[in-house]
Amino acid sequence: MFSAAAFRRRLLVFTLVLTVVAPLRAAFELVGELPGAFAAGSVAVLRESLESRSATTIANAEIANGRFRLRVTAGPGLYSLEIGGTRAQFVAADGQSLSVTAEGNTLRILGVPDQKLFLAYEAFRAASFARLVTPAREAVATAGSQGNEGEVARFTEQEVAGFIAHRRELNDFTLSQLPGSAALYAASLRWDGDYRRDALAAIVADYARLNPAAEIARLMTERIARFRATALGATAPALTGQSPDGTTLALADLRGKFVLVDFWASWCGPCRVENRHYTEIYRRHRAAGFEILAVSVDQNAAAWKSAIAKDGAAWRHVSDLTGWKSPLAAAYNVTALPASFLLDPEGRIVGKDLRGPALAEKLETLLAPR
Repeated sequence: MFSAAAFRRRLLVFTLVLTVVAPLRAAFELVGELPGAFAAGSVAVLRESLESRSATTIANAEIANGRFRLRVTAGPGLYSLEIGGTRAQFVAADGQSLSVTAEGNTLRILGVPDQKLFLAYEAFRAASFARLVTPAREAVATAGSQGNEGEVARFTEQEVAGFIAHRRELNDFTLSQLPGSAALYAASLRWDGDYRRDALAAIVADYARLNPAAEIARLMTERIARFRATALGATAPALTGQSPDGTTLALADLRGKFVLVDFWASWCGPCRVENRHYTEIYRRHRAAGFEILAVSVDQNAAAWKSAIAKDGAAWRHVSDLTGWKSPLAAAYNVTALPASFLLDPEGRIVGKDLRGPALAEKLETLLAPR
């Protein structure tokens, strides 16, 4: 039998061993020193979900004399810091300490390599978009204000092509600058799954191997799996939604036809231009076994139905009216519009993002008498 003192000594040793052996919960720290505009009030940290396009508050602290210190128990990922009505995104990983300051009304979060890489990515993304997409988008707006539909169509094609080039530049930046960093997750939303996919898969696998418990490792691995599930030659994922009249329509109902699964929205200018192209293509090929299933990421039912009527889009339509939170878009890894998938009668993907003449030419080949 142990004496009470001996038992306490053994219990203390056992507790110390557990403290050393048991892993500490993943956490990072934010230390703020803020000017007068932010010198009082509260701080909130929100975890950003790219999959649900949402942010959830996970930690809070009070600011005293412009200072705060907040330990956040969470794994590596993309977060937002909110003070009053001002919010700033940041990336953090286990054991990191980030400093929070402000310039004017802008919060600045600095101090660790992952956040530096995230800021570099965001700067590169903005510059790439301004160079490759903005000029064509402004030209579309100018042509539209002048009522020049021909120029609207021409510049819209340039905008779509520029956006594809932009996303590919983001893939290149990811592969050259972000391996091993939690900033990978922040960049993953805009990856082009058809460009250097195997290289992206490799760096995600490396990250998951080094961070097996990280939720973002699982989420990025699942994103790569969705890229593969919607690659050329793959059988398209199941899809079911509500049509404008409230009835349920499933992609499986159209098996046996060539089907264009087209993701769009009433507010998407390039999508509306493409609807004009589809009108003639649909009229020409419908009798030969061609169908369009348009999947809207709208949130407003009236705007959705009005756009269908205005564009004369007499094909099949579905939406869950949840915007970018839609599981319909998520199943196809659609994070930008327009996006389309051409399926053969067995449901295999035989074309992606075919627009205008390219879609017409592909259908002429597929539907030609044999």
